[in-house]
Amino acid sequence: MDSALDIAVHRHDQVGVVHPRGLLTVRTAAELRGVLAKELTAHGRVVADLDGLRVARESCVTVFPAVLTQCGGWPSAKLALCRPDDAMVQALTARRVSALVPFYHLRLEAEAAIDERPPVVRVRLQLPFDIAAAASARRLVRDMCPKWQVDDGAADTAEFVAGELVSNAVEHACTGVWLTLERGPRGLRVSVRDGSPVGFPGPLQRSTDSLGQVRGRGLELVESLTTAWGVDVQPDGNTVWAEIGR
Repeated sequence: MDSALDIAVHRHDQVGVVHPRGLLTVRTAAELRGVLAKELTAHGRVVADLDGLRVARESCVTVFPAVLTQCGGWPSAKLALCRPDDAMVQALTARRVSALVPFYHLRLEAEAAIDERPPVVRVRLQLPFDIAAAASARRLVRDMCPKWQVDDGAADTAEFVAGELVSNAVEHACTGVWLTLERGPRGLRVSVRDGSPVGFPGPLQRSTDSLGQVRGRGLELVESLTTAWGVDVQPDGNTVWAEIGR
């Protein structure tokens, strides 16, 4: 059985410092995630000092972007890493962790840069199987885009796209969904994952409902407004994604 990490926690000025020592494994990553989540929720600005933390398997370092997204993402939660050894640097680089959670050689560097926006910012929201889910999706985009300094045109497009993708997923998958909104160097990416074991149904056939409104045009509009879109089909669900240029 993996031994527990030795995790020290203290405050330095306005930044929380979490210093884990030991071996980072699947089990101890869950332990570290709990501590980081508690500190990010309580204080919002955390530096993880990785001096003395060894990595057992490369995938374990995804705990850092995962906990940041769990806690609301930047700027609600700000996380930076410092003092990784060579093996940790290799794992962080291979898993592209630094795009969401930058790392620095010195702790003072990490503390000084804690408020800088990372190259990629991401937020994720779980939505229920409910007709109001699309409105909640649009509200999340409306709230986050100004914080991420997204221009009004791209923000309006992303708000529409998020609402359409969530509405389509809820209607056809008949499950709750996860909405992920991300800003990166290429612009915005909206993705919606459902829990349906049945493959993605594709666009609705156009029809007219009882109120005389044309239905089935949502994904056509998504395609016309975005730079790319697609569907990733897996046995336990479908992820529909769309990208909106800067």
